Amino acid sequence: MALFDQFSLSDQQHSYQVLRTLQLYGQTNPDLLTAALLHDVGKTRAPLSIWERSLIVVAQAFLPQKTAVWGQGSVDSWQRPFVVKAQHPAWGAAMAQEAGCHPLTIELIRRHQDPLPETLALSKVEVAVTEADRLLGLLQWADNQN
Repeated sequence: MALFDQFSLSDQQHSYQVLRTLQLYGQTNPDLLTAALLHDVGKTRAPLSIWERSLIVVAQAFLPQKTAVWGQGSVDSWQRPFVVKAQHPAWGAAMAQEAGCHPLTIELIRRHQDPLPETLALSKVEVAVTEADRLLGLLQWADNQN
């Protein structure tokens, strides 16, 4: 709860909506639901303004390769929005670990922006994937809905 309280009201609302989407879809896994609430907590280390968030969206649409490179820069530079976008999953996972979250919750937070394994992303039928990959797919789906 202490991590969730660090969010701005709009970020709390987003995280709650991700949680509710999963619950309405019938999901009850406590690690998944906790990750839904905390997946963006790393952003609290360097909060972004509305214009910085907008810049990320526009740049990713037109310059996806550049945004990936800029995301490896310094948070204390003009690249700040891209660094926060790229690094917040790792920061959030570290924060969740410090708070004593379950290892699966931490993994889901750390990986919430990672590409899904091809077998999960491309398949229209059930395939053998790890439980963590299955839950990651659900988290990403719910995040994209909100």
